[in-house]
Amino acid sequence: MAMTIRNSVGLNGVNDAADALSVKSRLIELGFDWLTPDGVIGPITIQTIRLFQAIKNGFNRVDDQRLDGRVDVGGELSKWLNAVNAPQWQKMPAGSRAQGFSNDELADTDDNHDFGTSWLAETIRETAVVYQTSFLISHSGAALIHVNDISLPRGGPTPMHATHQAGMCCDIRLPRKDGGAGGITVQDSSYDRASMKAMLKSFWKQKMASRILLSDEVLVGQGLCIAVTGHHNHAHFEVQPPPRVMPEE
Repeated sequence: MAMTIRNSVGLNGVNDAADALSVKSRLIELGFDWLTPDGVIGPITIQTIRLFQAIKNGFNRVDDQRLDGRVDVGGELSKWLNAVNAPQWQKMPAGSRAQGFSNDELADTDDNHDFGTSWLAETIRETAVVYQTSFLISHSGAALIHVNDISLPRGGPTPMHATHQAGMCCDIRLPRKDGGAGGITVQDSSYDRASMKAMLKSFWKQKMASRILLSDEVLVGQGLCIAVTGHHNHAHFEVQPPPRVMPEE
């Protein structure tokens, strides 16, 4: 059943109970399951609407002032909630050697940046497939793609990053020549630039690939990434929304 509302829901919305229940039920169905399935609109629901809105807009910050936190009748946010390819909120996949990537964040108990969108999860998986078939198959000792730091369980601001709020980006640890990852910078002799280049090229083959931040002058010069302060010891991958697909009438 499609989500239907008669009036606006969210911040400064009409917030009729039936409409509120419809919106919240759909968000819960999409994995935003910390909501209570009732007709009440409070701060948590508004923040969740803003999170979904940030995702469909391709923003990496939920506190972006362009987000109004409201679902309007017939609006883009309402359409995305009903889309066949609406983003789902989930714990990021663990990965494996067979899959070509490892989610190191899941083993890190010091923080809890384990969650993100199905769009990002799909892109990570597909990037790893390309990396595996185009590079790992002929470089068996090379590092896997090591994912780190996505978003908090309910998204939103995190003290560890300026962005990483909407599950649309993740960090990638630098590959080392010994087959491991992390603990180095692009200036270290143990940095495996060839593997990193193959990872970046694999990411750019993905339909939702948006931006890569990495302060590696060589790879920046090849047009594969952008140099940004603080990104000399890891890469930062961002995705963007796909074209919206609506159910057939």
